[in-house]
Amino acid sequence: MEKTLLKSPGVKIFPPGKSLGPKVKLDKLTSVTFPDNQTNALLSPVVQATLVDKKKLLIKAVVFIAPEEQNGLDFDIYQNCYVDIEGKPKLQFFVCYDLKDVVGKIFDIYEVSFEAKQIPFEGGLSQIKTIETFLWDVDPIASRGTETNVQAG
Repeated sequence: MEKTLLKSPGVKIFPPGKSLGPKVKLDKLTSVTFPDNQTNALLSPVVQATLVDKKKLLIKAVVFIAPEEQNGLDFDIYQNCYVDIEGKPKLQFFVCYDLKDVVGKIFDIYEVSFEAKQIPFEGGLSQIKTIETFLWDVDPIASRGTETNVQAG
């Protein structure tokens, strides 16, 4: 019997949506230790979203990356817009990088800041009440995410 592979080894799978490109700001803040960690699963990001003047949506996310994974660390942010079952526009953001298969005990904390691109719906970004933000492995083992309420600026 032959094995059927769904994905060729080394092939990167990118999330839905479009890259926000080089305007993404990434800052290393500090580190945190989880000495009893026994898994290489991703930690969910911590996210804040603020709507400014009903036209600019600013997002700050904190992501946790094991230092062993940082050799050649390369982040990219993808924005995906879709319509939910009730006809309301929704936004998803994917913080992408290539996860190495390590069980981290120490995690460096990075702050990622970016601005959402406009969406093709009446009312634009002012219609967005929540966003979903995911840490996405482009060579997938797993992805983790969180839903965040949008605050008024």
